[in-house]
Amino acid sequence: MNYVSERAAANAAGPRGLSKWWAVAAAVATGALLYFGSGLHTLPALTWWAAVPVFFVAPLLRARAAALTAFAGWLLGLTNLVGYLLNDLDLPPVALSFLLLLAGVFTLTVLFFRALVVRGRPLIAAVAAPALWAVLDYVLTSFSPHGAFTSLAYTQVVVAPINQIVSLTGIWGLSFLLILPAAVIATRRIKLVFVLAVVAVGTCLYGIVRLSGIPAAQPVKIAILSAEGADDAGWPNAGGPAILERYRPMIASAAHDGARIVLLPEKTIDVQTTELAKLSQQFQTLATSNKVELVVGLTVLGDGDHNRALIFHPDGAAPTSYDKHHLIPGMEPYTPGDQLATYQGWGLMICKDLDFPPLARQYGKLGTSLWLVPALDFVDDGWLHSRMAMLRGIENGVPMARDGSKGRLVLADANGRVVAETNAPADGPAVLIGELRPGIDKTLYTAWGDWFAWLCGLIVLIGLVWLRSRGGRGSIRHGQLRGLPVADLPAGHAAGDDAGDHHRPGPAGVAGGREVVGGGDGLHRAERGQRGDGPG
Repeated sequence: MNYVSERAAANAAGPRGLSKWWAVAAAVATGALLYFGSGLHTLPALTWWAAVPVFFVAPLLRARAAALTAFAGWLLGLTNLVGYLLNDLDLPPVALSFLLLLAGVFTLTVLFFRALVVRGRPLIAAVAAPALWAVLDYVLTSFSPHGAFTSLAYTQVVVAPINQIVSLTGIWGLSFLLILPAAVIATRRIKLVFVLAVVAVGTCLYGIVRLSGIPAAQPVKIAILSAEGADDAGWPNAGGPAILERYRPMIASAAHDGARIVLLPEKTIDVQTTELAKLSQQFQTLATSNKVELVVGLTVLGDGDHNRALIFHPDGAAPTSYDKHHLIPGMEPYTPGDQLATYQGWGLMICKDLDFPPLARQYGKLGTSLWLVPALDFVDDGWLHSRMAMLRGIENGVPMARDGSKGRLVLADANGRVVAETNAPADGPAVLIGELRPGIDKTLYTAWGDWFAWLCGLIVLIGLVWLRSRGGRGSIRHGQLRGLPVADLPAGHAAGDDAGDHHRPGPAGVAGGREVVGGGDGLHRAERGQRGDGPG
C-alpha cells in the first residue's frame, strides 16, 4: 500500500457497522452544508464543501452504500426548498419529486467518480465527475420548464471575482468548479491539489481583470417603483384604477428627481383587450407629461391572454411591446411570446425569462446595452430570483434594472455588481432610484454559447471509455487500487466488475480483487482445496 496503513485498510474492509456510520456521518455533513449553502438565501462558502464528505467516503464504500449515502445527503440538503415549493408557490406535494431527480443527479455523479477511482483512474475521476455534473446541469436546463432555476451556480452570484467565469463558460463552468474541489480532495492526490490551486488562482485573476473594466457610456438615471397591488387588479371596473392612482404621484416624483426611465412591475393591472387602448392612453399621458420612458407590466386578457410589458415613450411614439416567453407552469395560462423587443438598444424581458440562458444570450447577440425587467416575486424568493437575473447579465455583459415587486428592486451593472437595491414589501410602496451605464461588454459566452457544456460532455465520454477499457477493469481484477482502501471488493463484484474472471489469481497479498492484510498466497478462497499440491 502506498499511503494508507494496513490498519486503515483492515478497518475499511472490516465490519459493515463501521462503514455504515462513516456513511451516515458523510450524508449528514453533506446535507447540512448544502442546506445552509444553497436555497433562497445562501452561505456561498459552504457550497464549495457540500459535496466533499460524500465524495471522500464513496471509494471506501460498496457501490450500493455509496449511492444511498449520496442520495440521502443531497436530498437532506434540498429540504431547504420544501417550504418554498409547498407554501410560497402553493404547489402540490407531487412537485417535490423534482428534488428526488436532483438528488439522483448527484448520486450518479458520485458513482461515476467512485467507479473511476476504484479502477485506478483518479486523475480522470477528478475531472470527469465535475464534468458530468455540469453536463447534467445543462441537460436539465435544456428540458426543464423552469430553465436553470435548479442550478447550484446561483449560490456564487455574489462572490466576485469567481462569478465572472460565467462570461466565458456560462453557468456550466461555475457548476464544474463547485464539484471540482470535492473530486480532487477525494482522490487523495497531492499533485491534484496543486492543480486545483492553479485553477482557483486563474479563475480569480480573470475575474479581477474583468471587474477592473469601467464602461465609458454616459449614465442613465432609472427609477424602479412598486406600489401596493390588489387581489383584483382589473381595469376599469375593479382595483385597476386605484392601482393606477397610486403610481401617478410616484412617477411624477421620480421624474422630478431626474429619472429618464421609470420601471413598474409585472402584471400591474389586468385589462381586457377591448379596454387596452384606453388604459394605454393613461400610461402614455404619464410618459409624455413627465418626459420619461415608462415601462409597465400588464396582464392582457382576451385574444389568447398575454403577460405583456410595454415601453411608453415621451415623444408619443407607438409603445414598444413584449410578451413574456417563459411562463410559470400551472400558474400562468397565457400565450407565450416568441419575439424579442428592443428600443434604443434597450431590451425587454419579464421575470422568469431570466431563468433561461438562451433567451438572454439572444439579446446579448443583438447587442442590447440595457435590460429592463418587470417582475413579480413570491416574497421569500426575491433575493434568489434577482441574483439569477444578475447572472444572466454577467454571462452577456449587460447591465440590468429589475422591478421585483414583493421581492427585490435591483440595479446591477454588466459585471453583476449591485449598484442599488431595496426590498419591495407586499403591503406597501417601494422606490429605488440610481444610475446605470448602458453598454455591452462582449463575452465569449455570448459569442460561443454552451461550448463548455459540450467540452464537459467530451470529458465524460473519455471517462466512460476508461471505465470500459481493459486496463481499468484489470486494475480491479488484480486489486491494483493505487492504495485506496476500498471496502467493496469481494471477488467478482469489485465496483461492479462482472467480467467473470475473478477466479484468476492476483499478485502476492491480493485475493480476488481484495488486498489481504498481512499477505497471502494470491489465490481465491474457492481455489483452496482444489490444487493437487494443497491440503485436502
